[in-house]
Amino acid sequence: MLAARSSAGAATARTAPAAPTKHTILFLAANPSGTTQVALDREARSIQVELERITWRDRFELVTRWAAEPLDLLREMRRLKPTVVHFSGHGGQQGLGFHREGGAGVQVVSTDALQESFGAAGSSVKVVVLSACFSTAHAQALLAHVDCVVGTNGTLLDEVARNFAIGFYGGCGDQQSVAAAFKQGCAAVSPSGVLAVARPELMTRPGVDASKLVLAADPE
Repeated sequence: MLAARSSAGAATARTAPAAPTKHTILFLAANPSGTTQVALDREARSIQVELERITWRDRFELVTRWAAEPLDLLREMRRLKPTVVHFSGHGGQQGLGFHREGGAGVQVVSTDALQESFGAAGSSVKVVVLSACFSTAHAQALLAHVDCVVGTNGTLLDEVARNFAIGFYGGCGDQQSVAAAFKQGCAAVSPSGVLAVARPELMTRPGVDASKLVLAADPE
């Protein structure tokens, strides 16, 4: 008589560990003609170099989109499903300045339009960095859809934006929380010696604790 197959061995089988999540950082750069030229390329390069130095560099991918037009935000969020959206360019009370679609000049994307875009296609986004002047009002509006948003209530200097990005993404990549990475971003601004008119501010959605949000966390 054939013996029944024992299931004892099945109990010893080990479940393969979950693969870590790879986070996409979508960098949208916009410096339309007719606006003051800002060093967007240096900011993007600084982020890329910092991501290559971090301990958990395999968990982040920087995707850059230059001369960003308004619909690029919606298209790229839908296609890439990024964890972080980083807008680098000009801001003001009326909105953020993108390249005019199909032509020269600037097209201002209003706060309401930004909010609608994130509500429609930004479900994957956990963090938004608005590296632009006078962007706190837009940052606060995005908290309806995003856990953490960084904005600036005043004029944002190129050097401040670049150094903040280095500290912030360096912290995120070394398994620091968003709150700790933000502090590191602010600390990175100080050694530059730049007399900043304004510095980035971190805002969080009600009920969200930025000190517990770790983008490079190990999978449970």
